[in-house]
Amino acid sequence: MRLRVSVRHHLAGKAEHMADALWTTRTDLPLLNSSEVPDRTHDVAVVGAGVTGLTAALQLARAGKDVVLLDARHPGAVTTGRTTGKVSALQGTLLSKALEAAGREPAAAYVDSTLAAQRWLRQAAGEVGFALESRTAFTYAPTALDEDAARAEREAARSLGLPVGWKRNPDLPVPALAAVTLADQDQLDPGELVRALLRACTDAGVTVVCGWRMRHVHQRRGTVTLTGSRGVPGVRARAVVLATGAATVDRRLHFTRLAAQRSYILAFEVDEEPQAMALASGGATRSFRGATVDGRPVLLAGGAGHPTGRGRPEPEQVDRLRAWVAEHWSGAHEVAAWSAQDYVTPDHLPLVGSLGGITPDVHLATGFNKWGLTSGVAAALAITGTLLGARPAWADPLYERGWTGGALTSLARFQAGVAMGGAQAAARLAAPGPTNGTGPLRRGCGSLPVCTHLGGPLRWNAVEQSLDCPLHGSRFTEDGEVLEGPATRALPRLPGAAAPARDEP
Repeated sequence: MRLRVSVRHHLAGKAEHMADALWTTRTDLPLLNSSEVPDRTHDVAVVGAGVTGLTAALQLARAGKDVVLLDARHPGAVTTGRTTGKVSALQGTLLSKALEAAGREPAAAYVDSTLAAQRWLRQAAGEVGFALESRTAFTYAPTALDEDAARAEREAARSLGLPVGWKRNPDLPVPALAAVTLADQDQLDPGELVRALLRACTDAGVTVVCGWRMRHVHQRRGTVTLTGSRGVPGVRARAVVLATGAATVDRRLHFTRLAAQRSYILAFEVDEEPQAMALASGGATRSFRGATVDGRPVLLAGGAGHPTGRGRPEPEQVDRLRAWVAEHWSGAHEVAAWSAQDYVTPDHLPLVGSLGGITPDVHLATGFNKWGLTSGVAAALAITGTLLGARPAWADPLYERGWTGGALTSLARFQAGVAMGGAQAAARLAAPGPTNGTGPLRRGCGSLPVCTHLGGPLRWNAVEQSLDCPLHGSRFTEDGEVLEGPATRALPRLPGAAAPARDEP
């Protein structure tokens, strides 16, 4: 079975900025807007309609719960709709890193959670109507310097029970001295996944509300009240699932254990569709997979990852990825380009659990380390299992893990990097420079505004026409509206400036 997607944007030459993803998550279902929130106390409110929120809402509704699903934009608008669509238990070099930082029991539980997510998606594919395409996953060593990392991943995966193989000089379209392999993994069209899960949710009775951005969580025993933007009705529920990617509401300083990273995906028409799902074990991060678009072979190339708002300028990152494709796929014609934001953790394992506060019934799911199609589903299964009294056995050692020496060392390095990035951005902000066209916005101490989350100095992202925070990954439109991240308030505006038009849900 071939994966079929629809090209929405054809780009002539290099894109001036990122377009929408190759796949669309838009739907013709009659969803509610922010002014139509039902005035009742729901059993569960799920905030964020990516794969985690959709899976949680579907599981809870099928169990007979009254569920409202809220999204600030529309389902799949952020990370889920912009992923490369890999559903694999071989995840680059993540397992060897997690084993070292977090220890054996949490790492083994993570593998169990990934396999549980794969089983759920395979069962759901037939039930709700999206396609999965089987592929062999590769973690490949492009040079001799990267081979040790690939070997370490092979040993870690084997010790954690995965039946991985090892190939010398694998037959890949890029230089590869050796590779770890894992057969019978999956890839999918994320847009098709979102639309199928969304339809299943509405069929199961989930109330879906678009254009509703959460501002605060008010916890009382027995009831949690969510407030949104000014003039938008609040939402009441007995339990809440926060599946927003970033910790938009934080009782336990979760943002100190998260770092935002942007990465880029380019789609090219090629002579032959790659048959492997592959990710490099070292050097500049590079991944690729194939797809079929309107009967034509397509290459999806990903990588150029960097901390949001930091590192080399974004256009330079994208051009490096384009140059890598041009080097190894002659005649490749670019048809789409987009990017995504993911949240990574110091010990390379997800951050899932109770938000804290007066009631334990507010749950958080984030920190999927760029593997949200499996980790997001697993988080939803763990949270809904907790709410329904059927928590999976792997959830406690994974999500209730303590801090080992390795994890604490990683956290210290992690926060040092965040602080350094903020200092470098502040230095740029204080220097004279162009205003980058953000005329209606009130600026901070220099030429650009500061983030409404914790005051980070924003950097203009010329590729995506956005203002990005180097501290915790909040992003804003040129007009100051929140795109994603932990920020919940728009940037302050100069007196008399016209309010920006809002996207329709």
